Amino acid sequence: MHLKCVFILLVLSVVAESCDTETHYMMDEKCCKMCEPGKKVKYRNCEEPLCQECEEGEYQNRYNNMSQCKRQPSCDINLNLEKGSQSKTEYTPCKCIADHHCVNQECVACTRNTICRAGEKISRNGTQMEDLACEACPAGTFSNQESALFCQPWTECSSVSVEINPGSSTSDRICGLNRKLLIVTPVVVIAVLFIIGLSGYFYIKGRTGSISFVRKLQAHVWGNNHILTPTDIVHVENAQEQQPRNQPQEDTEDLLKLDPSLVPGISENGMPVIQDHSKSFLISETETEPESISDHF
Repeated sequence: MHLKCVFILLVLSVVAESCDTETHYMMDEKCCKMCEPGKKVKYRNCEEPLCQECEEGEYQNRYNNMSQCKRQPSCDINLNLEKGSQSKTEYTPCKCIADHHCVNQECVACTRNTICRAGEKISRNGTQMEDLACEACPAGTFSNQESALFCQPWTECSSVSVEINPGSSTSDRICGLNRKLLIVTPVVVIAVLFIIGLSGYFYIKGRTGSISFVRKLQAHVWGNNHILTPTDIVHVENAQEQQPRNQPQEDTEDLLKLDPSLVPGISENGMPVIQDHSKSFLISETETEPESISDHF
């Protein structure tokens, strides 16, 4: 009898040692299975228990033989808390809403992050457990809004502009056109346009005046019926060169009056033309006295 009791105790000790306490439990001297994490026991059976998945807002983070799952924490929006991505296999704490951080390590409530003022930028972003940090904008830069991520550099004035308002940590530099350039530039432009217009006026007037004079002369002599040719012009020029240098201008004018064909006309292109009478001068004549030549003309 004594030996029988010893044998039973040895068997129970062996069974107990072979039962994994993490995934099994002892019941009625038997090693029974537990439900896996994220589930609870719906129907108990030592060898094959019936397990059921935890409801929303519940969890089980280990193997168990419990009929109820654990509750996730309640997140109060009035304390600036919200639910995170909840899991059925592990505890999911509440988290702070955007731009807030926990007031303590337990995160029972959250408070708003510091707001960086204009003229500052964020030097360190906030987290769930830490507030953000601010720092002043460096010289030559500015920020004109709250909680700026970076400071913007001042505008650089160009060579044709001057600084109207200097920049600050909260505002940009304002540039404008140089007032001297605003005065000098229009004056120079007007002067150049005036010179161009005046030159064009005298050019057109001079050309029109020359053509008008020749046309009036032609109308007076031939009534605009005679058209000069380039040969006539050459003849007149040669005739003028052959005249004595000491001959008065009145004699030349008298010669033109006696021979109207020597007066230049106007071509269709506006060029002076005259008829060629060189053949008439090449006709052989008997030698006469100078007085007879003057009588011939």
